[in-house]
Amino acid sequence: MVKEAAAGMVVVIDEDIATLKGISRIAAEAGFAAGAFPDCRSLAEWLDNHAADSAVASRSFCLVVDVRSLPAEAAWYANEHIRTIPKLCIGTPAATAATGQLLNLFQGEFIRKPFTLSAIRTQIQDAFARHASFASEESESRGVLAMFALLTKREHEVAGLVGSGSSNLDIADVLGITLKTVKAHRAKVMEKTQSNTIADFVRKFERYRQASLKLEDGRLRSGI
Repeated sequence: MVKEAAAGMVVVIDEDIATLKGISRIAAEAGFAAGAFPDCRSLAEWLDNHAADSAVASRSFCLVVDVRSLPAEAAWYANEHIRTIPKLCIGTPAATAATGQLLNLFQGEFIRKPFTLSAIRTQIQDAFARHASFASEESESRGVLAMFALLTKREHEVAGLVGSGSSNLDIADVLGITLKTVKAHRAKVMEKTQSNTIADFVRKFERYRQASLKLEDGRLRSGI
């Protein structure tokens, strides 16, 4: 099913053997490993079961899946491991029309069949490049979430007001605390978020806000 090889792996879910062989060949030519799964649920289960495996966790994946194999369950698309993988969906216009809203949940690129192998090779290479950028952003988001998790409830309130541009006097008035207390909380916020300047803190606060929204959105999708 999965061969241990290069850092990048192209995962194919398609009953068409010719498609699997063709994509496996161009993956190898581009320096990537290739693997196949019988369906999308099997891939999600495999990733979940190997989440603690450093060899798997450090690997980049690109999923190439036939549109007819897309699962109907919204929870699959919100899976924390599936969500971060760059995806390419392939299929004919007729098959695509029958998928309804699944492609909206899919959040990937669509490639119409028939396609040339050279074209999909470029798409795969671009997908890995996007994933590298995304992985870097995800790593920063996790770090910022961990920093803000250290804040007390009052420090969170102060952080939110500082992040929105409020002055110390404004914060004291809004929270009903003294200016001295505001400065003390603000100093703690700067220390715990490892911010050297206000500009640095504001950047981290915006990253934290976006990461929190994305996390909440993922939880909501999982509950659909």
